[in-house]
Amino acid sequence: MIADMFDVFFFDLDGVVYIGGRATPGAASTLDRLRGMGKAIRFLTNNPTTRSEIADRLRRHGIEAEIGEIITAGSATADYLAGEGIVRAWVVGEPGLRTEVEMAGVLPAGEEDCEAVVLGWDDSATLLTIRKAALAVRRGARFVSTNVDRTYPSPEGPIMSVGALAEAIRIGSGKDPVIVGKPFEPMFRDSLSTVDSPPSRVAMIGDTPEIDILGAHRAGITAILMGDARAPEEGFARPDARIASLPELFDPSASLSPWTPPPTE
Repeated sequence: MIADMFDVFFFDLDGVVYIGGRATPGAASTLDRLRGMGKAIRFLTNNPTTRSEIADRLRRHGIEAEIGEIITAGSATADYLAGEGIVRAWVVGEPGLRTEVEMAGVLPAGEEDCEAVVLGWDDSATLLTIRKAALAVRRGARFVSTNVDRTYPSPEGPIMSVGALAEAIRIGSGKDPVIVGKPFEPMFRDSLSTVDSPPSRVAMIGDTPEIDILGAHRAGITAILMGDARAPEEGFARPDARIASLPELFDPSASLSPWTPPPTE
């Protein structure tokens, strides 16, 4: 069974561990069983809220999680800013993202005096906000986006996400963002730095081929697709296995069909 093949499991949250206000079938019992087997668990989410808020949400679903087991696009972005020596940032995002950034020692700023524009989802953002952010980037501020997810899953269906705002600022500023969250390298680097196992002993379970599967393979991690999303038959976004629900990690008949990296020219 797949659960026996790895020492560490990375789990996407939205669409894998929970959808909206409900845990996916068997999520809590699967995680408990993996912990009982001595497996290390990490939760990776492009949601840029605080890790404590994610931990609280997991507990409401009957899932225990330590702060150190949670890597959000917000915490990874904060680490990136601190590592780049950025002192002042204008955060266009919800309070959780601002909290993570400030906890990393980065001071809040406005569009006139920021060294970086940091983008997360912000329900209160207006077209004027986007225009000001684009102008700040044009004036020389770095453009950092927590992620570029176009949508995220909800009980009502896919909902517009950060990628829509990022694209608007990109068009307005003429500059591409540094993207921290999945499928890009900073978030997987942060996650791997918290475990003692090499990438070959780590498996990622996600529901989005172009985000979770692609990013895992770029990081040298086995990638398992949960759900019925269409996936390519070759390339970085091709999953090594598919499961319909998390308890299938313990299915004795489940197996891997490892992807093959595309040839380099």
